[in-house]
Amino acid sequence: MTLSSSAPRKPTAPVADEQQATPASTPPPTETEFPPDRGISLPAAQIYRDASAHIVVICANALTRTCLMHCLTGSETGLMVEGYADVEEWDRQGQGASVVLLCVTGTRETTTAVERMVRRVLAITPGVRVVVISDIRSAGDVSKALEQGASGFIAMDSNVDVAIAAIRLVRSGGVFVPAHSVMQSRTQATPLSDGGKSLRDLVTAKQFEVVGLIRKGLPNKLIATELEMSEFTVKVHVRNIMKRLNARNRTEVVALTNAYFAQSAWQDDLA
Repeated sequence: MTLSSSAPRKPTAPVADEQQATPASTPPPTETEFPPDRGISLPAAQIYRDASAHIVVICANALTRTCLMHCLTGSETGLMVEGYADVEEWDRQGQGASVVLLCVTGTRETTTAVERMVRRVLAITPGVRVVVISDIRSAGDVSKALEQGASGFIAMDSNVDVAIAAIRLVRSGGVFVPAHSVMQSRTQATPLSDGGKSLRDLVTAKQFEVVGLIRKGLPNKLIATELEMSEFTVKVHVRNIMKRLNARNRTEVVALTNAYFAQSAWQDDLA
């Protein structure tokens, strides 16, 4: 079953007599008036294909899938949200996406999603941002999901506001992972969301830019190109960032800075 949800339809003015109707008197269709499988106006088509406004929810459980869709469409106007039972159904019936949410439960299903489904989704739509939503959030599964190309990992015990903020962060180009999952075997590292200094207080302006690109999954070579510096300099920055954040690897850098960037993305949307 395919579920689809979008903003409420706007009423259009009826035409009293077909012979009296003229192009000038007929209002153009709005973005909420067209079905995806018919001809649509240019503005509507652009909105439908907007990379930041098309989310697909893939979940075998119809109730969970529908609830998540309603939460997303209720959180923001203009979102196109579609639901599918599995990746194959989305591949057959879907029209691409900007973000794909893979909802899975149980250790076995989570492992399958991480090892196979993430790569399958990326093969179907290269460039799409994938988020795994699971009741299992071990550090190993989180790290593997990022290695396979996922842009986020959300625990099912997160509250709705956190989940929506995480999805919004991924839509804006960031990466989200549950900090406490990555830090579960450690006691000395504290996510920036738990108090203390702000990220901008801990790193330099240039290191802040490096953190942002790390969160986008860029390797040192591409970060060097983006910031017009040598790869050696990038390595020094990354090493110093890890030291200042008390992080052991890049995944922990992402986890420790989730709250800061999620809050920034939220504030940008409100501006």
